[in-house]
Amino acid sequence: MDKRLILSRYPLALSVPEGFELQYFEQGGPVSEAEIIIGEPTMEELAGAEGLRWVQMTWAGADRYAHFPKNVRLTTASGAFGETIAEHALGLLFALCRRLGAYSRQNSWQDLGTEKQVSGGTALIFGCGDIGTAIAKRLKALEVHTIGVCRNARTPRKYFDALTTLNCAAAFLPEVDFVLCAMPHSAETAGYFDMERLALMKDDAVFINVGRGSLVDTESLTTLLAEGKFFGVGLDVVAPEPLPRDHPLWRMDRVLLTPHVAGVSFGHLPATEEKIRRIIEENLRRYGAGEPLMNQVDIP
Repeated sequence: MDKRLILSRYPLALSVPEGFELQYFEQGGPVSEAEIIIGEPTMEELAGAEGLRWVQMTWAGADRYAHFPKNVRLTTASGAFGETIAEHALGLLFALCRRLGAYSRQNSWQDLGTEKQVSGGTALIFGCGDIGTAIAKRLKALEVHTIGVCRNARTPRKYFDALTTLNCAAAFLPEVDFVLCAMPHSAETAGYFDMERLALMKDDAVFINVGRGSLVDTESLTTLLAEGKFFGVGLDVVAPEPLPRDHPLWRMDRVLLTPHVAGVSFGHLPATEEKIRRIIEENLRRYGAGEPLMNQVDIP
């Protein structure tokens, strides 16, 4: 009897359930015989995989799929990226507060003046999942007051001093020193930070986004920066992405940009790659045993 086929986009050393065979495939490779795909297949590939029953992503978010085959389960690698993205967010925060980007670009031995201290400040963190919690945990070690934005603000969450919902979060914007965003894309979050909400923040606030670029109206953010708003802005994600080479944000001293690399894993961070491998391997075990899968996502 032929073994059931698992196709992986990445050369991971995985233990697979009895009766399954693991193979690796390139983008655009044949997927028609696969029962399981590990990776992020295109919609064209999904349409050609008639025997497909489960896709295990290596990303934390599933927003690349606006729709998904109803007979195929979809799971993510949520839980693998909290530490690395939190470190990136805090790296941006510290660099902006101490003007490191501006110093590195000025080509002179000039004191740029006022800086900001992270310790003792107040942070509003959009997203209280794995990534937002990892950010809050690290900020608490610096005696930062942390306010989390989540769907359910009634249930206490570790490392957050207070909680609010997206509908009520704007009330906190005028009072906080740091805004850190780690939310996935959704119809509810898209365009949340428009001109009106961005303008509510303190003039010397630090704004960081390591979630999804769709959360922020880029042109409104750029306009306010040009008018002197914000002590600093750190963006790992933007809309549109990639940011055009001639966009004004590239030339602003109070802005740090990174090309959507906060959560990179394969070929970058072995520790994160290992976490992804463990999640996939546990889900393979569960699939073989007929148990519920971790991180299952329902796409309309």
